[in-house]
Amino acid sequence: MTEFSTVCCIFIIFSVLNSLDAQPNKLVQVGVYYEALCPDSIDFIVEQLWLAYKKVRSIFEVDLVPYGKAWEKQLKNGTWVFQCQHGREECYGNLVQTCAVCLLNNTDLSLPFVHCAMSSSHPQSAGPMCARKLNIDYRPIEKCLTSDQGNRWQHEMGKKTESQKPHITFIPRVVINGVYSKLNQEKALRNFLGLVCENYKGPKPVECPAVKDDSL
Repeated sequence: MTEFSTVCCIFIIFSVLNSLDAQPNKLVQVGVYYEALCPDSIDFIVEQLWLAYKKVRSIFEVDLVPYGKAWEKQLKNGTWVFQCQHGREECYGNLVQTCAVCLLNNTDLSLPFVHCAMSSSHPQSAGPMCARKLNIDYRPIEKCLTSDQGNRWQHEMGKKTESQKPHITFIPRVVINGVYSKLNQEKALRNFLGLVCENYKGPKPVECPAVKDDSL
């Protein structure tokens, strides 16, 4: 190898290492498996997830999975029929939030919508009000509720929920970076903001130390 080639190789390696160092820190990936009328789901989304979103939105991403302890069966025509822990109204509320999450396809739109619904006295019927409040066009969501696409999307939420290991026995389930642990679950319900900050490997936002929980 010539001296010129050696210098070029060193420069390329140095450039690659620099580019890797310059990459943004990996965001914490959060999966939230919940159901629309579950009191524990409501408490977590309103009191924990929303607080963290407002304070440290820049360091985590959230995958909302509204299904919970539901079950399903497929009819001969291919349509899926769902039964939910808290009845038909919860199934409807799950579907509204599924359609919103999938159609909006943007946490900065879908999470405020879900938070608004879960903060209301009737989460299953709060969709139109929350859409108006957030300046979201509710018509595509409403159309989705009776569509084959909406039905398939709800089935996909069910598949994601049922594929969780170990099997879900408590809702909400909170998964960090694709891995469930009982310890993280307990931390999430007590201090989700602290849990996100703990799992973020980059420079901590100033909001993290302010809510530091020594029990984490």
